[in-house]
Formats: sequence, C-alpha cells, structure tokens
Amino acid sequence: MDRKSFSIVLSMFFMLTAAEANSIQSITNLKWDHGLSATVNDYVDKTIKMIVPFLQENGLDPMELPEIIEGFEVRPVIITYSAWLRLHDGQMRGLVNVDRHSDQHVKYYAKMLRVRVQLQFTNLEFDYKYLVKVMNIGPTGGIIGSLDRFIIIADVLIDFNNDEIHLQQFSITNIGRLRVRLTGNILTDWLVNPVIGVFTRVFNTIIMKVVELNIRNAAQTAIGSINSSIRDIIDVIESHN
Repeated sequence: MDRKSFSIVLSMFFMLTAAEANSIQSITNLKWDHGLSATVNDYVDKTIKMIVPFLQENGLDPMELPEIIEGFEVRPVIITYSAWLRLHDGQMRGLVNVDRHSDQHVKYYAKMLRVRVQLQFTNLEFDYKYLVKVMNIGPTGGIIGSLDRFIIIADVLIDFNNDEIHLQQFSITNIGRLRVRLTGNILTDWLVNPVIGVFTRVFNTIIMKVVELNIRNAAQTAIGSINSSIRDIIDVIESHN
C-alpha cells in the first residue's frame, strides 16, 4: 500500500468516525468534556488490517536500528577497568503483531473531531551484533532482545473548519518485559551481566525512543500527504457515498 492509498484509507476512517459521532448525537445527545463521545472499535479494527502492509512497505517492519557505542566499567577481580560496547546492524521485527488496545473513542465538538487511538504491539524482537572492548579483549557476537508488548497512543485532531488533520500526541507507553540473550562467542562470566545491563539501559533510553520517532514520522508523513491533497481525497470519499 503506497502513501497515497494509505492516506485515503486514513481519511475514510476519520470521516466514518465523524459520521458515527453525528449519528450518536442525533440519538442520545451524549456529552463528554464539552463534546460528543462515540466508540469506534469496529472502524479501528478494520483500519488496523490495512495498516500492516503500510508498515512493511515503509521500512517499519523490519525496522533498522541505529549503531550505538556505550561505555561501562567492569571489575573482574580487584581493579576496575573501562570498557565499551558497540552495537551495530540492529533490527526490530514484530510491528505487524498489532491489535486494538481497549475501547477506542472519539470526541466531536464545534466541527472538530478528536480521535484517540491506542494500539498494542506484541511479541517484538530486537537483534544486534556487538563488539566488546576491554583489557585487549574484543569478543564479538549477537544480542537478541524479546519484548512482550508496548502500546502506542495517537491523538489526532480533524478540523472540519479548514479540512486539516493534526497529530496532537504520539507516544509509546506500557513497555512490557524485555528478555535478553547472547549468541555467538561465549563471554567470560564477569562480562555477561555488564553487557546485558548496558544493552538493557540503552534499550530503554535510546532504542525505544528511536522506534517511537520512526513510527511517529511515518504517521506524520501520512497525515501531511492527506493535508496536501485533502480535496482529492474528499472527492474519493464522496464518490463512495
């Protein structure tokens, strides 16, 4: 699915959720924070199936991860030595394992629709090649990390006053349990825990931030594509009505 097709899919989803909000307004007049609320689980479920090809075709699954060099210290006996760990040729896989997380809601007020989507990704795998340098020892091997889940929250505002879509919030939350194992050369006992510890630290502070940024950039690009050709997309949507 190319970006134009995906933009049309997203636009149709946003318009359909607006229609759902309007229908609930005419029936129940249900208020929520100065606006109308609606549950749009079915629309989100259908859209998720269309997101998977987009993730694959736009380099998000598998996703390339950056090279990282991180210093640390080890103390094999009495003396403390400086060391560093180089992580390279990294990839993440598993974004295609995506489902809706809990009920999905929209708010509709003053010709503006706010869509808050929560998606859960499960069974993700991260792998890197590594080089450790300490005391003239330079073992190499691989690091595999498996993450059971994380959740993405995307808050999108659709302003029908000027036919524009804005990404209000995008973040990764509820990061689950990370398991790490080493492959290739067997490290000495006094190196195993420090290397795993360094990887766990950079996973939380760097790797997951890169994952979040890459997904956000792809979402922002798709929204930018919608805004740049909104009239053509609306014409396509209206032709289906």
